[in-house]
Amino acid sequence: MAQIYLPSRKTALGSACAAAALLAVFWSNQQYHDNTEASIPTPETYECRPHTYTTEIVSVDPLLIYINEFLSSEEADLLVALGTPSLASSEIYISGQKVASKTRTSRSGGLPPSSPLVSCILTRALSFLGLAIPSPPSPPPSSQNPISNQNPNPLSLFGTPQIVQYGPGEHFSTHHDWYDRPQLLRDGSMDHVGGGRWWFNRWGSFFVYLDEEAEGGETWFPHIEARSQSLMPTSSTLKEGEEKDGGEKKWERNTEEGRGTNFLPRKGNALFWVNLHGNGTGDERVVHAGREVKGGRKTAMNLWPRVYYGGGGR
Repeated sequence: MAQIYLPSRKTALGSACAAAALLAVFWSNQQYHDNTEASIPTPETYECRPHTYTTEIVSVDPLLIYINEFLSSEEADLLVALGTPSLASSEIYISGQKVASKTRTSRSGGLPPSSPLVSCILTRALSFLGLAIPSPPSPPPSSQNPISNQNPNPLSLFGTPQIVQYGPGEHFSTHHDWYDRPQLLRDGSMDHVGGGRWWFNRWGSFFVYLDEEAEGGETWFPHIEARSQSLMPTSSTLKEGEEKDGGEKKWERNTEEGRGTNFLPRKGNALFWVNLHGNGTGDERVVHAGREVKGGRKTAMNLWPRVYYGGGGR
């Protein structure tokens, strides 16, 4: 006669509890997975949050400032994702015209200022500059047009940000960021002001590193002799460009050329410098070069604060 096994009440209860526990774990993991996917930001859904960074004055005259953690790692990754589809062969300006050149072998493209992510970064750069940036012209405030110098349009202050990417063997020979002659404004960023035609120049520059996958690819300033941090009382045991906490080197002397300073690509960090003298002419001491990438990839972002001239008749 066959025997039928009937589990005890205790065994059945234990099995039921175990099944319930497994179901709860599965449901919890599924919810976490779903919530994680939903919370991953994109350039379109990015929410601007308070952000902190530190600065180091590399040179006072000309002014060059090193900015630590100007971007978070997440922001840098999102900017690369946003800008990569727009990358095309880089060009340079000659007599006001864009032309291809062997002196700049990279790819570049515009970053949309309307993106919540890009707008956040532009606002951060504006906050960094404070009162230093030349105030753009502004119409008289009114109920129809409340724009003023106290609430400037980031696009009118910077123009379109640029992403640039270098692969193996690519470089940008020694150059300057300012225009030899102010450029006629064509992007509509001053339409809210009116008053005729406007010209602009690149008063300053931010160069922001978006990754650190490159071997080589340093940014070389031949006329900037950065003071070695090893000479500073608070960092007496460190080599050039090293953090007090023993972090990675950020800059070093260019020993190949025997002069100037190389700034190494460090993700999220940035350089800021002033391009123009007070009389509007270019400061040759801030010419710089993107040294050849020997391996990997170097991606960065350019922001160019503007100064405006004109406003006369059309």
